[in-house]
Amino acid sequence: MAVFQGCDKRATEPCKPFGTVRSCLCATKRSTAATNLSFATSFMSRNTMRSSFRISPTAATALVAVLAVLSMGWSSCASAQSNSGYGYQDLGSLGGTFVGPVAASATGVAVGQAFTAKGGTTSFVYSGGSIRDIGGLGGTSSGAFYVNAAGQVAGQSYTVGNAANHAFLYSDGRTADIGTLGGTGSYVAGMNAAGQVVGYSDTRGNVSTNAFLYSGSTLTNLGTLGGSYSAAAGINNAGQVVGSAYTTGDAASHAFLYSAGKMLDLGTLGGSTSFAAAINDSGQVIGDSYLTGNSASHAFLANAGRMLDLGTFGGSTSTAVAINSVGQVIGNAYATGDTATRAFLYSGGKLLDLGTLGGTNSFAVGVNSFGQVIGMSDIAGNKAQHAFLYANGKMIDIDSPLAGIKGFIAAGINDAMQIIGTALTAAGVTRGLIVTPVPEGDGLWLVAAGLLVLCAQSRIRRRRSEDRV
Repeated sequence: MAVFQGCDKRATEPCKPFGTVRSCLCATKRSTAATNLSFATSFMSRNTMRSSFRISPTAATALVAVLAVLSMGWSSCASAQSNSGYGYQDLGSLGGTFVGPVAASATGVAVGQAFTAKGGTTSFVYSGGSIRDIGGLGGTSSGAFYVNAAGQVAGQSYTVGNAANHAFLYSDGRTADIGTLGGTGSYVAGMNAAGQVVGYSDTRGNVSTNAFLYSGSTLTNLGTLGGSYSAAAGINNAGQVVGSAYTTGDAASHAFLYSAGKMLDLGTLGGSTSFAAAINDSGQVIGDSYLTGNSASHAFLANAGRMLDLGTFGGSTSTAVAINSVGQVIGNAYATGDTATRAFLYSGGKLLDLGTLGGTNSFAVGVNSFGQVIGMSDIAGNKAQHAFLYANGKMIDIDSPLAGIKGFIAAGINDAMQIIGTALTAAGVTRGLIVTPVPEGDGLWLVAAGLLVLCAQSRIRRRRSEDRV
């Protein structure tokens, strides 16, 4: 399950703020993406990919599965471009000059948005070495943003005559209009392994927006925390939903967890406002919150009724971007004096500065179940930003080694170590790529060993959950 959270998904509209923190963060992320990718179109302004992949409780079965996926990914690179330990697969085009993938499933199926030969944009699925137009809801523009291992796709599309913008679910070759909660538009924010879709929708008369859950062709209004607005930001495989909602009297916006038919206020880190961004299958929630006095905002990790401040590197602000299946959190935090932004990995109770590629700033974008992180970083002299892979304690430049590529913007990484993103080719054409590190030495067995550890952790979590019940 590949998930984007945080910023508004609409290509033509700004972030819908639920208070100052998230609005500011969305604006920052949009600005960063535009700087990173001068040739980007508006939909790729969303550069906060969150990925989580369900691990089978049976270690042997899971090991066979991951080896199959890894071998598939590496063998496909044999016929693709390769250089200095990296291979990449060009996703092709649909007749236009732009192809932007935004998500990849655990099985390597990619989705995104592309220009067509006739003009306009359309949703696509890349699978089995070919790109396929899956259309939309009849309008001139659509985009696919989420895909699960079953091949179900959630996205956004204009309706016939571009009368409205609606969320959609593509499954078994059919595109279903998710509809609205009585208003004009609906906007997708996440999907899980069962094809349940979350987001937010205009209500009747377009007087507000409310979070929704779409499941089994039924659209459910999740309500609010007593105020007039709410918006979902993510969903896990248990069907638990997180997001943000106004409290009574629209006094503040608080992070929420929706579970078993009830919306729970997750509170704050002492300030007036908080925002939930994502949730993993263990029910751990990440987001951002103002501190006491609302003078600063920090990333948080909430679990079992407790909200933990993840801190910063001496600056005023940090923001959580993604959480993986074992509770590792990635995000970005200011350094002392707010003079630089650094990508971080929170793991084992410690906030780790991932460093840079020689420049001032770095930004985390995605993480897989092995704790491998991808993102963007300034290079020496801050002359440009390059995509990076952080693994085994090192930040590696994955932009420079790509033959025939002038710039690569990483969007996400899955458990097969496939890195998806958008690139500018030497010919000046914008294309989607799946980049795969070529294994060296015992790399494959290291991955296998890591998976066995993950399976063991999954079993422990499941047994603890059963004991609680």
